[in-house]
Formats: sequence, structure tokens, C-alpha cells
Amino acid sequence: MSAFRRVVYFATVLISIGWGKCDVLGQENSAQPSLLHIQHSVTTSKTGFPQYIYMYQVLDGAKSTAEAEALTGNISLKNDSPNFSEVLWLLAYWQDKCPVQHPTLKGANYIWSDILKNPSQSDSKFPVNLNFPRPLPMTGCVGLVFAGGPLVQGKVTMTIDLNLTYKPSGSNPNTVVDLAGEYCFGQNWGCQNATTDDRQGFGVPITMPAGHLVELFGNISDSTFDGTQNFGPLPTGKEWGAVNDFYLLPGGCGIFGENINNQGFPNPVPLATLYSWLPENALHLKSVPLKYEIPLHETGKATLQKRVERIFRVPVAVSAGDCVIVIYGRKGNGATDNETQVKAVLAP
Repeated sequence: MSAFRRVVYFATVLISIGWGKCDVLGQENSAQPSLLHIQHSVTTSKTGFPQYIYMYQVLDGAKSTAEAEALTGNISLKNDSPNFSEVLWLLAYWQDKCPVQHPTLKGANYIWSDILKNPSQSDSKFPVNLNFPRPLPMTGCVGLVFAGGPLVQGKVTMTIDLNLTYKPSGSNPNTVVDLAGEYCFGQNWGCQNATTDDRQGFGVPITMPAGHLVELFGNISDSTFDGTQNFGPLPTGKEWGAVNDFYLLPGGCGIFGENINNQGFPNPVPLATLYSWLPENALHLKSVPLKYEIPLHETGKATLQKRVERIFRVPVAVSAGDCVIVIYGRKGNGATDNETQVKAVLAP
């Protein structure tokens, strides 16, 4: 299995997960929100994206309905060598019954995910500071899932220290829709799809359920590789950067939905063509441009990471079959791994 395709396997919930200890850390109080402290650190030299899960049971476990109000803390990915590494963090919950021995992600519902990449010998840290004005649905059966490490060699340490604020809820009609994806530039392999043409990009279509869009949240990590022969070359010149755009298309995905390969991912298309495909009534939801100015006499090796959060004070009406298009583009040259871990929150 290609290490770059691990996001696909998370999204289709087909992978088996290693079993971690079960902790009960939430303190329940019907009048006040409760706090679940999630803290773990794993050091590994294993390639192939080793996977870990740590289960928490609060309230009355999977039989309880609850809602998440905030998620705050820090995540980090430390390299003890100059080799490229990455880790995908996921917070999930289960309904009806908690997984027992040899659990899988089957039946999991995602609350949050973030991606971290590190192409150098350093400690890549990222703050998590999310408040949900429209609380996210969850139960009392929560699992932290993460997978990652070195792609080829080296030792890495993955650390997470988060506080999940939650409270019991009779019901929560809000829906979380995953808009994540990963696309490689400057090399002809890896990720969900790849292109060597710097003028090209990818337009990812996601068909939406009915509701009202109230929030986008998550993060983006657009990174070079480590400059070794294992990957494509480092960017050169004065700067390199990335294009990350989110649009809502009423009525369907149009030509974006037709530009799909036999694995279900979009084919590369000139970036200018992708934007020309947007209909006049397309609604621009969010733009996250990223840029790195290459210091004189230094390499273009870098990771560009940014929080994504937009709260729609006036909810955006979404009909069943409307489409969110996520556009991935790249400016400059060299090889980069561009990944979006973003969720959309829909209220009724």
C-alpha cells in the first residue's frame, strides 16, 4: 500500500487500528460543560504509517448523546533526522456500542482531523484552538486515532495534548461533512493524484446533504519533501506557494463531477481551466493562499501550515445535491505534498 494513500483508507473506514488503553477522564455535570483531557506521545521508526487508537468513555458511553463545544491544545511532529514525515490526527465517536477488542474505524463518526508534515530535523508544532458556536454531535464513546511516522527512514515523535469541551445533549441535528484531500505536485506519483505540470491543479467535488452551512474548520499542510532522491526536487527560485479555495455550487458538481479517474479522484487540469469551470452562481466560501519566500543561498524546503476556520453568521442554505469544490493549486516549482483536512458543519 502506498503510504501517500493513507487518507483514502481513513476516509473509507477500511483500516484496522492498534488498541490503546481506555481512559475515563471526563467529569459530568448537567449544569456545566465537562472537559476530556487527551494527551499522548508516541516515538517510532516504523514506516508504513503505524496506527494507534485510544478510547475514552464518558457519560454513559455510546448510549449517551452529547455535543462538542470546543477543542483546544497543541499537536506536534518531531523529527530526529532530516527525513520527511507526516501524521494524520482524527477524533471520532461511535454510536450504540463502543468498539471492543481489535477495533476498526467501522461505524466511526468524525469530530475533527488535522494533518502535520515535517521535511526537516525539527519539531513541527501546531496549535488547535477551535470553538464551535453550533456544537458538533458526539456520544460518550470517543476515540483518538492517529497514523504516521517517517515515510522512508528516521525516528519521529508524535505528541498530542488537547482538551475537548462537551456536555450532554438530548439530540444534536448538526452534521459534519468531510472535505479532506491530498494532492502531489512536481512528481508523477503519490497522494490521491499527482501532476508534474506546475500550471495544473485539481478540483475536488463533494456532494452535499441538505442543510444550512454554518462553519468550516480544520487545517491545511502544504509541504515540500526532504530533498533526497526518495522524492521529487525541492522548489527553487524566489518563492513557492499553494492555492486552496473552497466554493459552493448550487445544483450539482457539473463538469467537476465528470473529471474523475477510475479511482474516484479528479484528473489534473490547468488551474485557469478549473476556475473557468465555476458557474456564475458559485459562492466562494474560503480562500487560504500560502507562500514561502526562499532565503538567499538556501533551499526551498518548508512546511506551510495554517488553521482554517470560517463561521457563517448568516447560514448558507444548501440543498441536497449541491456541491462543494475544493481547488488545489501550486505556485512555483519543485515537489510538494498539498493536503487539506477541513470539515463543514451543517445545521438543519
